[in-house]
Amino acid sequence: MKTLLTFVKKHPWITGIGGIVVAGILFSVFGGKQSSGADLASVERRDIVEEVSATGNVKALSDLDLSFRTVGQIASIPVSVGDRVFAGETLATLANEDLAAAVEQAKAGLKAAEAKLADMQNGTRPEELAVTKNALDASIAAAYTTADNAVHHDIDQMFDNPRTASPTITIPMNDFQLQNEINADRVAVESVLAVWAGSAAVSASSSLSAIDTVKNFVDMIALALSETSPSASLSQTTIDGYETTVSADRSALDLARSNIASAEANYNLDLAGNTAESIAGQAASVEEAQANVDAAEAELAKSVVISPISGVVTNVPISVGETVSAGETAISVISYGKYDVESYIPEADIARVKIGDPATTTLDAYGSAVFFPTSVAKIDPAETVIEGVPTYKVTFVFASSSDSRIKSGMTANLDILTGTATDTLAVPSRSVYSVNVQKYVELVLDPKNPAKTAKTAITTGLRGVDGFVQVLSGLSDGQTIVGSPSL
Repeated sequence: MKTLLTFVKKHPWITGIGGIVVAGILFSVFGGKQSSGADLASVERRDIVEEVSATGNVKALSDLDLSFRTVGQIASIPVSVGDRVFAGETLATLANEDLAAAVEQAKAGLKAAEAKLADMQNGTRPEELAVTKNALDASIAAAYTTADNAVHHDIDQMFDNPRTASPTITIPMNDFQLQNEINADRVAVESVLAVWAGSAAVSASSSLSAIDTVKNFVDMIALALSETSPSASLSQTTIDGYETTVSADRSALDLARSNIASAEANYNLDLAGNTAESIAGQAASVEEAQANVDAAEAELAKSVVISPISGVVTNVPISVGETVSAGETAISVISYGKYDVESYIPEADIARVKIGDPATTTLDAYGSAVFFPTSVAKIDPAETVIEGVPTYKVTFVFASSSDSRIKSGMTANLDILTGTATDTLAVPSRSVYSVNVQKYVELVLDPKNPAKTAKTAITTGLRGVDGFVQVLSGLSDGQTIVGSPSL
C-alpha cells in the first residue's frame, strides 16, 4: 500500500488518466445497464398501405418512322416538322403519273366488264352491241397511249436519236449482240407505233400484235438494266429509277393487252348471243377486272406515304426532287396527346405489381407537388437485364389522355399502390427476421421480464410504407415482441 501511495505521489498525471479509464469501464458495465431499457413493440391493429416505387420515362403511344414501298423521285412533301396530321392524311408522294394512269386504265377495264355483264344479263340489243364495241375501241386507244408513253416518254430517255433510223442506247453493256438487237428493235417499234397511230380503224388482233412487239422491246430493256453496273456516267440510283419505270411499263402493257382481250371477248359474246355459260364467263371477267384495279391501286399506294395515326410530324429527312429507296425513312410521326410511361421494375418488387394497380405519378419537369394519376396497363412477361439485374418492363397509362403538359421523354416518378389492408394485425418491419424462407419474431413471454422471449414463426402479408408489416398468422392483438431482435 505504501509503495502504491509513493507511486501516486511521484506520477500524479498517470494516476489521473488511469482513474478516468477505470471509471469509464465501471460506468459502462454497471451504470449503462441500469439506464437502458428493452426495445419492445406491441402487436396492434392498424391500416397497412403497400407501395412499390419506381422511375420511368414518358413515351408516345405511337412513334412511327414511315417510308415509301418503292424507289422513286420525291414529287411533294405537304407537311413540315411540328405539323399536326390526321390518320389517312398524305405526307409525301413520289412522281407517279404512270402508276396513276395504270389505275385509270384498270378502272376503265372494270367499267367495261361490268357494263358488258349487265348487258348480257338483260339480253343483247343493237345499242348494247354498240356499247361493247365502243369499250373495245376505248381499250385499243388506251393501249396505244400506254405503249406510246412507255416508248416515247420512258424508254427514249435511255437513247440517243431514238426516233431516227440510227438510234443508240446509252446504257453501258458488255453484251454487244443484245445492244445491237435493242437498237434495231427501237426502229421496228417506231414503225409499229406509227402504223398503229395512223390507222382509222384498228382491229383487236393487230393491236394485240403491236402491244406484243412493244412489250418484247421493253422486256429487252429490262434485261439490259439487270446486267448494268453503276459507272461514273450512270449512278446506281439512276439505274434503280430506270428499273422501276420499266417495271411499271411492263405491268401497264400486260394490263393493256388483258383489257383488249377482255373487251374483244365481251364484244364477241354479244355477237354470238348470251348463254348461261357466257354470262358466267363475263362475271369472271368482272372479277378479273376488279383484281386489275386492286393491283394497280396497290402499286400506286406504294408511291405515297400516308399517316396511319393522328399525331405530330417529328422528322422530315427527305427533300423534293431527291430519289429515295424503298424502306428509307421519309417521315416520322408520333401520336398527339397520347402518352404512357415505361418503367423497369426489379424482380424483387415485380411480384407485387399487377395490371390495374393505380400509381401516384410526378414528372420532374413539374416537381413533386404536381400529380398525374396513372395505372398499370401492361407487364412484359420476359425479363430485361439492366446492369446485371433482371427487371420487367411495366407500362402505365395516364388517367387523362389530353393533358397538354405531358411531353414525350419526361422523367416520371411512380408510387404504385400494390395493396391495402384495414384494421389488420401489424408489427414493425424491423422486428421480423427470416430463417431460410420462414419469418420469425421474438415474442416476449413475460412483460415484467423482457429478457424472457420465445422464437415465434409468423406469416406476413403486406409491407406498409410506414415501416409496419401485416401479420396474417402467429400473433395476437396486444402481444409484446422484441422491436429489434439481436441475432
